[in-house]
Amino acid sequence: MKTKCLLFVLLFLSAISFGQTFLWESFDAGQMPPSGWSINGLPAQWSASNTNNAGGSAPEAKFTYVQQNTTTRLISPMMDLTGLTSVKLSFKYFYDWYANPAPKIGVATRSHNGTWNSVWERVPTGNVGPVQIDVQITNSDVGQSEFQICIFLTGNMYNLDYVYIDNILLFNPLNKDAGLVSLSATPNYFADPAQVKGNIINFGLTTITNAEIQYTVDNGPVNTTNITGLSLATQQSYTFTCNQLVDTFLGPHDLTVWINKINGSPDDNQSNDTLQKTITKVCYSIPKKPLFEEFTSSTCNPCAQFNAGFVPWCTSHEEDITLVKYQMNWPSPGDPYYTLEGGVRKDFYGVGFVPDLYVNGEETATSMSAVQQAFTQANLQPGLMKVIGNHSLNGTVMTINATVLPFYNCSNATIYIVVMEKITHNNHMTNGETSFHHVMMKMVPNANGTTTNLVDRIPFSINENVNLAGTHIEEFTDLIVGIFVQDGSMKEVYQSDYSHENGIFATEARLTDISMDGVPLSDFNSDTYLYDVILPGGTAIVPQVEGIPIDTNATVIVVPASTLPGVTTIDVFAENLVAHNLYTLNFSFAVGQEEQKLEAVRMYPNPTTGSIYLLGATHARVSIYNSIGTMVHTIEDLTSNTLNLSSLIKGVYLIKIEKSDKTVIQKKIVIL
Repeated sequence: MKTKCLLFVLLFLSAISFGQTFLWESFDAGQMPPSGWSINGLPAQWSASNTNNAGGSAPEAKFTYVQQNTTTRLISPMMDLTGLTSVKLSFKYFYDWYANPAPKIGVATRSHNGTWNSVWERVPTGNVGPVQIDVQITNSDVGQSEFQICIFLTGNMYNLDYVYIDNILLFNPLNKDAGLVSLSATPNYFADPAQVKGNIINFGLTTITNAEIQYTVDNGPVNTTNITGLSLATQQSYTFTCNQLVDTFLGPHDLTVWINKINGSPDDNQSNDTLQKTITKVCYSIPKKPLFEEFTSSTCNPCAQFNAGFVPWCTSHEEDITLVKYQMNWPSPGDPYYTLEGGVRKDFYGVGFVPDLYVNGEETATSMSAVQQAFTQANLQPGLMKVIGNHSLNGTVMTINATVLPFYNCSNATIYIVVMEKITHNNHMTNGETSFHHVMMKMVPNANGTTTNLVDRIPFSINENVNLAGTHIEEFTDLIVGIFVQDGSMKEVYQSDYSHENGIFATEARLTDISMDGVPLSDFNSDTYLYDVILPGGTAIVPQVEGIPIDTNATVIVVPASTLPGVTTIDVFAENLVAHNLYTLNFSFAVGQEEQKLEAVRMYPNPTTGSIYLLGATHARVSIYNSIGTMVHTIEDLTSNTLNLSSLIKGVYLIKIEKSDKTVIQKKIVIL
């Protein structure tokens, strides 16, 4: 049976010629078509899907069936192949077959916008892949200054379900050529020190056995990671993690990563060795609660099939997700509970079939394996803001209060409030379903939400009264309210949660204690918000500060000083996210003890069970001494932010840091 009902890449490496690597497209930017590409025929059926069915990594290109007999082409940018007689094309794909005769899939080339010439094609008679296709192209289009390729489908488009495509590569191999193709695994936002991760591919003929990766933040010090033990043949890839963590002050920063050496020396094509991205240090992060939005209908048989597994899954994950369902007005005659506001959300995503599922704003295949995969992936994303809300009902009038507390500056954020009925029955039609869950009844104030610029640690509140008379609500005692914050252009959902019916939230926003390096502040008072702390002369490690709230439901955000002397602040937000107090610790040195401002070194956790982060001590000499003064561990040139002390027995140690500017820092550390 047909699996759908019909309705009538962070980073793109375009056709800029990278020496002998002319095209690399992994769809990491999550846009369709990718920058520089175009689509001829059925553009609405192409999307960037948060799946990896083609055998690459998410996201990937996806084509969805439609009831037409025609041709569609995904067309590359133009490339200059002057002087060449042969190039190699490779790509990964998975063909989800439905019936015969299935549409032909193929690759064609052209030059100067001329006629398309097929260089590879196949007519599937069943599912194909995931598989990698390698094609050597030698036709007359090669050698031209305006060369293009396309991946095409032609035939009865109803006789396939989906086609997934990824990792399109056009190249003419050099002897030694590695390419840095992605930094998507490096987080865009981070509160704690973050890992720099990327992906390299061997575009050359020589097997890669070792690599030297370097990175810098804001053109600062260069960090180096040596990777050994590799065995990457042509077109094989490797995901690396740099040894040094990124930690810097709040706000956006420019990260530059490059391949410095391959097999001990620079490679033959350095133009594809470097990538950049913007990373943002935020003051705080919490787990993100994934938002699941399903477009469905009681007249859609495949919707019933999908919901047979999806509804129980949602029930078992009731506390873990926010769920909204929009009933659509097709297949004819459509769900009786369709609303124009649901149509606005349909247009927002460009929905063309049901069932259609979006997780945190990204389209997800309607299979339970894809649902679980999307849920797992969503749980790895940081929550960059906190959402809380309450609602009450007086007759048919609902009062809703929602507050968003952002942990960074976020422009063009839209806050949506959705009133849903937990279970409906009266909209059953033809697909066999007799009950429907989390059906959207009203969006407040409307389907366009409330758009605003959110400012770091400044609460934003919405207070609405809405009359629900005239909606499709069956039982006014069976309502639930969802709140979510979404980017208006990229469609990324930043955070979601349910409102609390008749909820009352505490307003206590004070601390019961402040500790520095595990030692309580001696003169602390809950109602005293400013403290001057005199540090011993020579101190260069910023004290690790912790604030203990009176109300455990309060949110405590510590922003440590970046230098010494300096200021550490502690924001305390009450459970209602509105009541707020700010505690400030001014760190200084006694007069005559420390005249020179020292670069801060941060070390945590302390005590530790074996590993510590040591930040601001790159290229320092680090020595560890036991309680009787014997040196038990030393590193002549520290190149990592992580220090593993798990080989040491439990006890108290002295860590001595000798920096390149001759500064000497000493600190006690406890190993548990």
